[in-house]
Amino acid sequence: MACWHLGVRFPSSLTICLLSLLAPLFPVLSSFPLDVLVGNSVSLPIPFSLPSAQVQITIIWRRNATILATGNLCPNFTVKVDPSFQSRFSVDPMHGNLNISDLRTVDSGIYSVEIFPLGSIVQKGNITVKVYEEVGNISVVPPSAVVIEGNGLVAFNCTPVHGFVSWTKDGHRLGDNPRYLRSSGYLQIRDPLRTDAGVYSCTISNPFGNATGTANLTVYYGPETPTITVSSSQEDSSEGSFVLVNSTVNLTCLAPSNPPAKIYWNVADNMDRDVPSSPVLQLHRVQLNQGGVYSCLAINQKTELRFRNSRRINVVQAPWGSPRCSVTSVQNDSALLFVCSWTGGWPAPNLTFQGLPGDKEEIGASKLQSLLVPPFPAGISGSKITCLGHHVTGQANCILIPEAPSGVTLSFQASSDPKGGVTMQLRCQGIFNPVKIEWFRDKHSLIPAGSHYGLSPDKMHLTIWNFTAPQDLGDYSIVCSNPLGTQQSNLTIIGPSISEWTLTNGPQPGTASLTWTVPNRSAVTSFMIQMRGPKEHRSAEEWSTVEVLGATNRSTTVVGLQSQMAYAFQMVPYLGSQAGNATQIQTLHPNSYLTGGAIAGIVIGSILGMLLIIALLFLVVWLVCLWRAKKKAPPTPPENQHHYLSRQFPNGKKVESSDSWDNPRWSSGDSDIYAITYEEHLHRYLSPATLPIGIREGTSSSPVVRPGIRTVRNATQV
Repeated sequence: MACWHLGVRFPSSLTICLLSLLAPLFPVLSSFPLDVLVGNSVSLPIPFSLPSAQVQITIIWRRNATILATGNLCPNFTVKVDPSFQSRFSVDPMHGNLNISDLRTVDSGIYSVEIFPLGSIVQKGNITVKVYEEVGNISVVPPSAVVIEGNGLVAFNCTPVHGFVSWTKDGHRLGDNPRYLRSSGYLQIRDPLRTDAGVYSCTISNPFGNATGTANLTVYYGPETPTITVSSSQEDSSEGSFVLVNSTVNLTCLAPSNPPAKIYWNVADNMDRDVPSSPVLQLHRVQLNQGGVYSCLAINQKTELRFRNSRRINVVQAPWGSPRCSVTSVQNDSALLFVCSWTGGWPAPNLTFQGLPGDKEEIGASKLQSLLVPPFPAGISGSKITCLGHHVTGQANCILIPEAPSGVTLSFQASSDPKGGVTMQLRCQGIFNPVKIEWFRDKHSLIPAGSHYGLSPDKMHLTIWNFTAPQDLGDYSIVCSNPLGTQQSNLTIIGPSISEWTLTNGPQPGTASLTWTVPNRSAVTSFMIQMRGPKEHRSAEEWSTVEVLGATNRSTTVVGLQSQMAYAFQMVPYLGSQAGNATQIQTLHPNSYLTGGAIAGIVIGSILGMLLIIALLFLVVWLVCLWRAKKKAPPTPPENQHHYLSRQFPNGKKVESSDSWDNPRWSSGDSDIYAITYEEHLHRYLSPATLPIGIREGTSSSPVVRPGIRTVRNATQV
């Protein structure tokens, strides 16, 4: 630290020099940055408080390391500005502020002020001044650039730079990249890639405004190796390995390139001159001869690069339906030949047998056969043999089962034409595969069949035209055979007949119900229902036909009859126009049908009868109860007894011969009845004075009674 004594004076230049050397040793106070615009004026204040004005203060203003002004601020103002800055710089004598007018960009920097109070501590402060120009219109040079990918470099220069510079690409901040070199408004891109293509923006900004300039970068690249994709209008392989005949096929050549590459096709059909130069090649209703190698060439006229790629198109045709399997008897019906075929496909499908021993032999395209000779494997009959078919368009199979003949049966059906001609069809049914069928009639072969007989192609049906009875009736048989076994079935055809039939009254009055059965072997084409009324004669010529029914009918109901009449019926089976034996005659007797009034009378009578029965039951119960009550009543006392005198015998007594005289007492109702004589009655109930003279005591007017005979007079109740 420099010190001096009071009264000692140094030259002013020397004093300033010493203070300049001592200034860095004192603490510095910094102020906030100050942004100003070119051409404006600014006053830089001292960033701290000044000492008392009575003290001598020396002040020094600097810009960076350059002294702008120095001298005493007080008590006498002697500050002088460096001559090179006097035109625009000045110091305020009152406060010591540094005034700058007509600011220029070179005025930017750090301004420092140093205060040396006499006898006090030195103070120092800094003020950062940034002088900005107007941003103005920004331009990027060059405004557009075109480069080839991977070649050289590209550079953009953004001017004028009156502030901070920032770069963006397609609206996004330009990130760090070792291939990017940035310096102020300059941007350089080394070895540009296709991803570098886009719009670059340079933005200049300062506290007084901002502006943006743009430039476009185009990067030419490609073409890359083309890729060919195939699509078809019909469903086919998802991988596009083939297309189907008659489908519409689109071949698309994709080769990334900028600018887009020119596409040229080379098709499999060299005779086709109408080949478009476009990315998509369309083949309408493609045919088998259009399969082959298709190539596309991509050329970029800017990069002068060209690349080619090829794709094989397989045009296929799906086989028809599914594989067909068959097994036949060969080698004089001693061996089995299995055949599987699946035709119509291109390329030919692959066929294999599953579950079949022995060697397989391919016969041409789409056909496979296998021969099985004795001894046959155990269980071959009824086993499942599968033919597996594999084609590029899909898979399918067929199944066959070799069977030894079993369950062979014969059935027949007869039909007639309007003229009465009969056609008989015999059908063979059973389980067999394969089968050799032979037909016999009465043990004679029907092969060759001749004009009278006809066999279906599979020999399962035998047709007999103009079938007549009895010429064509008889025994028919069939023999079914194959290398696995043989079985025979017989059938005897008899003429038209009815085994049994029934006739009953129909469900309604005036109807008749008929049911009948036919023997299983009987050949019938129709039934005639014949009827004869009660007034008609009994001759056969008087039968009338009421219905003609087909061979399948087994019941009918005849209507329109009179319910109170008897009718006779018979049935006649027919084979064409040939009649069979008529059935036995049955008679339909009238049914006793009740009228509505009769039914009502029966109902009312039944109700009244029920009421009468109930009344009788009540009466019987009452009488029984009365009898039981009388049986339990006590005897009548003598004083309550009543005597009955016979008015028919007033002069004597009369007693029935069956009555006992010793016990003339009877019980009747609630009283006891005694049989006494008239005289006894008078003596018992009358006084002697009132007795008649003839019957007083000692006299009697009664006739003499003969021994053994006693006359009793019946008494009446008094």
